[in-house]
Amino acid sequence: MVYFQVKHLNSVLPPGYELLVPCGILFLLGAIVGQGINAWVRRMSLKPVIQPLSRCQACGARISRWKLIPVLRWIPLQNRCAACSKPLPRSEVFLEVMTGVLFAFYYFMVVQLRCLEIPSVIPPEGMFEWRLLYHYILLTLLVAATSIDFREYLIPDQITMPGMVIGVVGATVAGQLQIVHFWVDWNQAIPGLSGPYIPDWIKAHSHWHGLTWSLAGLITGAGLTWGLRLVSSGLLGQEALGLGDVTMMAMVGSFLGWQPILPILLLAPLCGLLIGFLSRAATGKTYLPYGPYLCAATLIVLMGWRWIWLAEWPATIPGAPPVFSIRKLYGDATGLAMLGGIALGALILMLLLLRIYRAIPIKRR
Repeated sequence: MVYFQVKHLNSVLPPGYELLVPCGILFLLGAIVGQGINAWVRRMSLKPVIQPLSRCQACGARISRWKLIPVLRWIPLQNRCAACSKPLPRSEVFLEVMTGVLFAFYYFMVVQLRCLEIPSVIPPEGMFEWRLLYHYILLTLLVAATSIDFREYLIPDQITMPGMVIGVVGATVAGQLQIVHFWVDWNQAIPGLSGPYIPDWIKAHSHWHGLTWSLAGLITGAGLTWGLRLVSSGLLGQEALGLGDVTMMAMVGSFLGWQPILPILLLAPLCGLLIGFLSRAATGKTYLPYGPYLCAATLIVLMGWRWIWLAEWPATIPGAPPVFSIRKLYGDATGLAMLGGIALGALILMLLLLRIYRAIPIKRR
């Protein structure tokens, strides 16, 4: 497996360079996956005439075979259709390159920075690679959802429904793919004496636990996003989140569990404000789909999960428990209500600012 290849490369390559080989391989693999996503997104397009990657989107003429090589086919030389002189879509090369970068960067975050390592969740022998593959499937689905949402302002069920099935079935069959257990209460931990409370059935029945945390994430992702959809419709007078956003968050929950859903919904409005304001200033567009912001927040939470889960305000007295700890909020109803309220407040604030900003006229020369 890839993880053990890195251990072997430590004795072959100079220190600091052992990740170059797997990251380079994953970049190429990601670019190939990105090309497949481009072909998939074209087939899901709402346009009346859909052309495959082997043909020009404008006129339908067949393009050269070498133009089907991922990334290399987008070099500036002869980067136009020979029949109609239309340039090949730049958005597709961007997607291929960024998918390759995402695959390589995620591997670096997981292997080098240990972004998923938290106390009480240690994958057994052989499960590290399977969890990595499991998450790469999620990354592929998120890239596809982002691409089609930017183009068509929708997230089709062809992406989210199979994604939910893969998420739940994979978690159940493997049994050890979670980044956090279905239930873990750090409020009962005693520093230096005992760790957090984890129900015994979780340790004894890993496959049932996989089914439980995956279904809980699916239900939480769909339910909370549906509630935010109703709130946004009331504040804006129009839908800011579609049904595709609801099913996509259900898919995300089936891969990650219910705990990461709350910080994702909290960070998504911040991503929306930043990207929305930049887009408005650059292009004048007053509406952008919300799905890409949910995907961006999912990537941030997934790659920063270790630091999000372990974030705390240490005590001033040595040996005393921390004054504030994020993971302790997940162990009681009050803490969960606080997290949900903060996420809802962030969304409401974003929607109000967006409504005000849309009313500001833009002068164009």
